[in-house]
Amino acid sequence: MSETEFQGSKLRVARLLNGWTKADLADRLQVSRQFIHALEVGQKPVSQDMLAALSLLLKVQPSFFWEPLQFEVREEECHFRSRSSLPDKVADQIISHGTALEMIVRFLDNALTLPKVNFPTIEVHSTEEIELAAENCREQWGLGTGPIASMCRVLENAGAIVSLYAGDRQEVDALSMARIRPIVLRNTFKQSPGRQRFDLAHECGHLVIHQGVSTGDKETEAQANQFGSALLMPREAFIREFPAMPTRIDWHAIYSLKVRWRVSAKAIIRRGHDLGRLDANQYAIGNRFLNQTGQSKVERFDEKIPLEEPELLRTAIGAYLNAYSSTPAALAKELSMTPSMIEQLIGFSAFRDHLQIGQTSKLLEPT
Repeated sequence: MSETEFQGSKLRVARLLNGWTKADLADRLQVSRQFIHALEVGQKPVSQDMLAALSLLLKVQPSFFWEPLQFEVREEECHFRSRSSLPDKVADQIISHGTALEMIVRFLDNALTLPKVNFPTIEVHSTEEIELAAENCREQWGLGTGPIASMCRVLENAGAIVSLYAGDRQEVDALSMARIRPIVLRNTFKQSPGRQRFDLAHECGHLVIHQGVSTGDKETEAQANQFGSALLMPREAFIREFPAMPTRIDWHAIYSLKVRWRVSAKAIIRRGHDLGRLDANQYAIGNRFLNQTGQSKVERFDEKIPLEEPELLRTAIGAYLNAYSSTPAALAKELSMTPSMIEQLIGFSAFRDHLQIGQTSKLLEPT
């Protein structure tokens, strides 16, 4: 292979995936920032020694840098929250994470029959239309009118890839990427299981009601919150179960609803207010109580709500290894990555007991 085949765009993705600037990578390689820039824009050839150093440092196979970058995630396809306040370095790292993750997803999509993508596209202009959009999704996905057992599974059954993102920034609770097969990343930083579920329902809202819409402003974020609330707590069923509270908030009832519907108490009092079951004063008092009792991030009875973990990627990788009599090392080589990079991208130890995890589902068959 000739030196001119080196793909600088792939170097940029691998560098950003590690959260490094050009100067960061240059320091680790003991070269100049200008040299890294020249590699990324194709102005300099790469030596075999440099190729080996880049591969080792960035946790990829040397062949990673010789394959053209396809299907790169663009920022306008990402539903960030408050993008204006998010440092560019963090946004670039997450976008590169999505680009590299999609390399794995497309490989598995070609080898296996993954769930069909089944997200409706619904245009909304009012609160009522958002309520109806959530009801439409529940009907289309066969969710009934009761509590959703697993929000993660709802997204995966609809064809999305859900993965964990080990970030340390609270402003990136979760985000979604509007791709041919949608990608949803959930930050492992947040501890409340009810709020993790709400984050997933929020991102589901973006995928349904904000196709082709620029998001991240107050209006679109409020709309996604309204959708998430309506999806998790459908109004007719929830109104029937929400007890009358003419004066004081009945916290015993609120926490009972929390455990049953698997949402946070904060989300419940907001839903109760939006549906007219709590007045503005009660809503304010309820929020003040949660803040004053140290429940702004982690609440009472959180331990009663199961933590949800993504299943589709784990199952798909196991199914691939079993169906093709492959090994983790062989799969990593096929992807021009290393096992550690793959585990970083998908958010769990994918190759531990892979024969066992490959037997967890009969829904994924080799194509």
